[in-house]
Amino acid sequence: MLRRAGYDDVTVFERAERIGGVWHHNTYPGAACDVPSHLYEFAFAPNPRWSRRYAPQAEIQAYLEDVARRYGVHDRVRTGTEVKHARWEGDRWRLQTSAGEHEAEVMIAACGQLSVPSVPAIAGLDSFAGPAFHTARWRHDVDLAGRRVAVVGTGCSAIQVVPAIQPIVEHVDVYQRSPGWTIPKMDFAYSKRAQRLFERFPVLQRLDRAAIFAFMELGAAGMTRHRWLLPPFRAVCRRQIAKAIADPGLRSKVTPSDEIGCKRLMLTDDWYPTLTKPNVELVTDRIDEVTPGGVRTEDGTERPADVLVLATGFKSHGFVAPMEIVGAGGRTLAQEWADVARAYLGMSVPGFPNLFLLYGPNTNGGTGSVIYTIEAGMGHVLAALDELERADARAIEVRREAAEGFDRELRAALPGTVWHSGCTNWYVDEHGNDPNQWPWLWSTYRRRTARIEPGAYELSAG
Repeated sequence: MLRRAGYDDVTVFERAERIGGVWHHNTYPGAACDVPSHLYEFAFAPNPRWSRRYAPQAEIQAYLEDVARRYGVHDRVRTGTEVKHARWEGDRWRLQTSAGEHEAEVMIAACGQLSVPSVPAIAGLDSFAGPAFHTARWRHDVDLAGRRVAVVGTGCSAIQVVPAIQPIVEHVDVYQRSPGWTIPKMDFAYSKRAQRLFERFPVLQRLDRAAIFAFMELGAAGMTRHRWLLPPFRAVCRRQIAKAIADPGLRSKVTPSDEIGCKRLMLTDDWYPTLTKPNVELVTDRIDEVTPGGVRTEDGTERPADVLVLATGFKSHGFVAPMEIVGAGGRTLAQEWADVARAYLGMSVPGFPNLFLLYGPNTNGGTGSVIYTIEAGMGHVLAALDELERADARAIEVRREAAEGFDRELRAALPGTVWHSGCTNWYVDEHGNDPNQWPWLWSTYRRRTARIEPGAYELSAG
């Protein structure tokens, strides 16, 4: 989007060996998107050749690399280079990277919310004798065929991994802390004829994208302001459980007691049927410790395991961690966020001129597409850069009163959302702070980021 707007002096630092972010790192069996493909793509780069309604990991990775090649981004990316430290020098950012020093007039931090794996503090974890790894660091050199596998977690990764490995393993124990609601995914392959129609008549793909977005907005409305919209969704969830599981004990274990959407709502057609297989056991007793040969729960039962898989999510509140960012006056971003991460529209922080965050604080949701959010955020960045050019200024910084006013509005809206209805989720921290969720519709985010509000930013000569 920067190149398309005429900004050619752009350098991209990527600490991994190739681009792709979560789709490069998450290569576990069954990895796929839970947002329909026609919404999980850039609006300026529609792909009529998606193979499925919900694209698998490898296909999304290939799409991202293709877009980077087509739009001349690949030649601007320095892969295998981590930005360790960035300091505002009064008129520019000075970056210390793993490959040396770099200067830039504007810095965009696009680190994401789900990039640093979370490894739980389970007693004895280091003592496990077999292979143990996080889903985001899947070990493809470990053959699971005929082995006993312990999977810790029942979130979005686990509901894809377990059905994928169940047919080949001897046995899999799934350790659940608390269940989450799921709805049918209704995934299907696109026929060659459908792909040709999307390619020949792009309006069909745009109409499908619009229909998906409208459904997502209905879900967002139910999770934020209009909770009366949720009972039909809950009925669908309960029916999915009842249809797949006959055993009342197992059905009770997988049925949540919290409000639908309080945890991440998961899409799956395979999860509940897999839990009924004879070589699968759902364990709901708390883990006491990991032993060299397996996992012991608080009731004293030790279940043997050859391989331990941690489907335990990510450290989602760091945003730029472990990079250190030092703004005007020597104040670090970590100090600014000592209580909770805050940013105007999720992108700008007072005291940090010419710095913009993509997929930053409070830009996640219970529905919608992160790709849509990132595009909206980049639209705001381009509007800010246009302000810089028109004023012939060197620095643009959000005014503290504007940032604080937005934050008050945001914090007033969050308690009324489903994410604050009492469950444990990865959005709300132990102090009740929520640095992740956007408490309104995504069309609202697009509208609010589309322009620079008068008086929101301050321009200076640097």
